[in-house]
Amino acid sequence: MSILNVNQLTKNYGKRSILKEITFEMNEGDIIGLVGPNGAGKSTLMRSVLALEDVESGSVRIKGISNQNPEFFRYVTFLPSDNYLYMHLTGYDHLAFVASIYNLDTKEIDEVIQLIGIRTYVNNPVKSYSYGMRQHLLITLSILTKPLIILMDEPFNGLDPTSVIELKELIRALHAKGISLLISTHNLDILEDLTNTIWFIKDGELVKNDMLIDGNDPFQIEVRMPAEMSLENVMSDSQLPYRLLDNRLFTDPAYELEKYLEWLIKNGVTIQSVNRSKRNLEEMYKSFYEVNVR
Repeated sequence: MSILNVNQLTKNYGKRSILKEITFEMNEGDIIGLVGPNGAGKSTLMRSVLALEDVESGSVRIKGISNQNPEFFRYVTFLPSDNYLYMHLTGYDHLAFVASIYNLDTKEIDEVIQLIGIRTYVNNPVKSYSYGMRQHLLITLSILTKPLIILMDEPFNGLDPTSVIELKELIRALHAKGISLLISTHNLDILEDLTNTIWFIKDGELVKNDMLIDGNDPFQIEVRMPAEMSLENVMSDSQLPYRLLDNRLFTDPAYELEKYLEWLIKNGVTIQSVNRSKRNLEEMYKSFYEVNVR
């Protein structure tokens, strides 16, 4: 069921188009990874959804409520890449302040403290927290109002390996409670471990990669082509979903491997190897953004 609807969101910085009529929806139970290099517009997209950025056009609604309506923010919260905490206040001070805005009682504060596991230090000043502890406090703040969706902008930045593992477990726990998440991160390995749904943002446009939606691993078929032929031309008439990288073809797990092999052989393609290929987001990133590694 759709809970967040973004329609033709457009944002410019001067003459440069950062977001070009971005349209998407998020459903209950989604974990979506948002990928793109620095400056691609990931943070701008999140901030525009939350009405923290002025946009040229477009609309954003959650459960039919516009992001221009304060009621919108009862259902969506934001974990920014910058740490907006007050160092001289305790974690509990932060939670009590948010609770006062939304007329929540202390029982609800205690529930989220227990859920996230920050009780041992919640009454200490934030200046004494490690970076990972501050991230945990921010997540505690983000779920205090029982949102439907949390937007996370680079939540793994600066975390040590232990804190990364703890944060991944927290994200899974939030998802198990029915919270949908849109997560922007540069760490492709972490993202690939959390979700099969990856959205790329490039040149102001959002591209959803359907090959990653299926949880099964595709096959990788390595081929040798006759000199006068290209693999792209051969596959374009096959009516089979595929992804190409150099002389390799990646199948869609929803389709039988035999269909790909039969088509390639029928068209005179030499098959050199067939392997079960773990989804590799790094390879897809390199291909999509035309990254050359030497």
